[in-house]
Amino acid sequence: MLNAFRLSLQTMKKTLFFACLFGFSTVTQAQHVCGTDDHYAHILRNHPDAKIEEIKANAEAKQYRERLLNEPQKRASYTVPVVFHVIHTGGPENISRDQILDQIRVLNEDFSYTNANKSKLRSDFTNLVGSADIKFELASRDPQGNCFDGVNRIYSPLHIDMDMNEEKVKDLIYWDYRKYLNVWVVTNITSGSSSGTVLGYAVFPWTSSFNKDGVVMRHDRVGTIGTAVASDQGRTLTHEIGHWLGLFHTFQGGCTGGDQCDDTPPVASTFTNANCPSNGNSCSTDNPDLPDMWENYMDYSRGSCMCAFTKDQISRMAYNIGRYRSNIYSTSNLIATGITKQTVKPRAEFSSNSRIVCVGQPLTFYDLSCLGTVTSRVWTFEGANQTTFTEETPSVTYGEPGVYPVKLRASSPYGADEISKTDYITVSPAEGEEAPNTEEGFENGDPVQTSRYVHLSDLPYRFNRTNIASFTGSYSFVAPITSQTPAGVVYSFQTPSFNIASMPVGQSPKFTFYASYAQPNANSSETLKLFISTDCGGTWNQVYQRSGTGLSYSVNAPYSSNWVPTEGSHWRRHGLASLASLGYGDAKSAIFRIDVLSDGGNPVFIDNINMGNWYAGFDELKTDDININVFPNPADSKSQLSLEVKRGGINANIGLYDMTGREVKHIFNGTLANGLNKWDLDRENLQNGLYMIRVTTNMGTFTQTLIYGVK
Repeated sequence: MLNAFRLSLQTMKKTLFFACLFGFSTVTQAQHVCGTDDHYAHILRNHPDAKIEEIKANAEAKQYRERLLNEPQKRASYTVPVVFHVIHTGGPENISRDQILDQIRVLNEDFSYTNANKSKLRSDFTNLVGSADIKFELASRDPQGNCFDGVNRIYSPLHIDMDMNEEKVKDLIYWDYRKYLNVWVVTNITSGSSSGTVLGYAVFPWTSSFNKDGVVMRHDRVGTIGTAVASDQGRTLTHEIGHWLGLFHTFQGGCTGGDQCDDTPPVASTFTNANCPSNGNSCSTDNPDLPDMWENYMDYSRGSCMCAFTKDQISRMAYNIGRYRSNIYSTSNLIATGITKQTVKPRAEFSSNSRIVCVGQPLTFYDLSCLGTVTSRVWTFEGANQTTFTEETPSVTYGEPGVYPVKLRASSPYGADEISKTDYITVSPAEGEEAPNTEEGFENGDPVQTSRYVHLSDLPYRFNRTNIASFTGSYSFVAPITSQTPAGVVYSFQTPSFNIASMPVGQSPKFTFYASYAQPNANSSETLKLFISTDCGGTWNQVYQRSGTGLSYSVNAPYSSNWVPTEGSHWRRHGLASLASLGYGDAKSAIFRIDVLSDGGNPVFIDNINMGNWYAGFDELKTDDININVFPNPADSKSQLSLEVKRGGINANIGLYDMTGREVKHIFNGTLANGLNKWDLDRENLQNGLYMIRVTTNMGTFTQTLIYGVK
């Protein structure tokens, strides 16, 4: 800026408060909403001497710029090893490696000024911009020297609301900032000092010793593919790395402030250039008086408008990377992180975009070999439609279900190395193993042993079959959380795959179940999440979530410790009333996953998991042992229930239920006689409508619709 940056600490804090964290509006809907300044204000509150370091850095950066003007040959180029830490619970936030590689592509184009949209730069700024000569590469070796794909995937509920002041996500995983640029990918970023939506934030280089250094990003702002918001064009990370290299916003301090760069025109306020006004000029304090440069990566404008850094910004980044981050691009570190290959034989390693796939669904494999440069490779895919490949990134399909090994031989002039991984790929049938209209009531044993359910969480944090409580029958499934269970532990299981498309025409596919839970106190609550996979468990989409009073059996339920339900009213139905409305009505293979996340210390019980036309507890299981009939039906007042039992000794509990699952009349509890069993049903004070007679036995649950019409 032409106006020198002379903000005092008090003025700086005022600027920081207003500069960065505004929520979306109709004007700013698709803009970068950055948390860097707010996070910096938080650091200054805890470490006031960071301001002294900033003032020193600003002064030295200007001296460095003057030296470059006189000796341009001293300008250097830099390569930065990057590691992405993807924090997820198996949903869309667990972005693909391809999406991350696409973001790396965007960064390298933007920082080398080879981006396709640079043609949009207006003539006023043609002579002010250039290449920063900074390259970014995914690290190919981890801190222990192992071959590595550049992405750490951490299963944790902390991805949902990552608080930028507490930064618990960074405590999950953090690599030495002197060796790697840490990028944490989360679902949502919150701030105690703002109600705005934050897309990302970074740590300024002069504060790296006061904080876990790196960049935090929302998953939907990474790259341009996958979950990425198209309008952003992957520019959020370009913007945040600008901060990581010491750049301020172009609107820093408004028309009378400054971003420490003389060639960036001042901008009046945060969202002045949100819509990229062609002739916008919000400040006339610069000389010469130029229009606002909404093309600048450090403004808040649309990603498609952004296309350049100015030369002063480039020199400022060069100073900061040399002053504070010199080790990261050093020759020794580029070798240690796998960016620079050595003149040795490679060490073979590989990964794939998934290890679970349906028959006929393509898988992508990645050669992650490190140390030496690979000049040729041979892949072996036993059981695949094509068994050998020589490409670096082959696409492979399997024609038969099974569990298959994969082998890679990587070669160079200095030698070859080979790695084999047995049971690496699981291929499942393309159509579901189970037909709909089935219900799991946990009466016939552990469903992991009897019904193709699968535990997805490790011991000791797993669901257990229990007989201490149930909605129907004698058993249920429980996440046995106690006050001693650490917060954030995930209890997870998945169902068998269902062929929803096989349901008869006219039926409405539902996935519902009953749960029982009570909060231990007002400030704590477990969380229940429901996911669906249509690619045999390769990826998951979250479709349902409840916690607090939304999970509790009643919004007015009293707080309770060591919760155990003791009556039917302690259960509440959950799930999806219409899978078709979510686009899953014709899925040939759908797997459901239930996660319970610990927080306050109470168990969560689950019973009557139903996939089909009926709600949970109202399945239509039929058997030759029992025939059920109601006559007349519809009825105006009285009717008769008949159960024909073809073998004796069957224990049953029989009740009449409304469509919310509430028992409105108890009919029978005991042992059914062999032959015909009859009960007269009196309507009494029941309203017109649809009801269900439910017969619960150790063989399963049997239901019959009863319609009451006009009296």
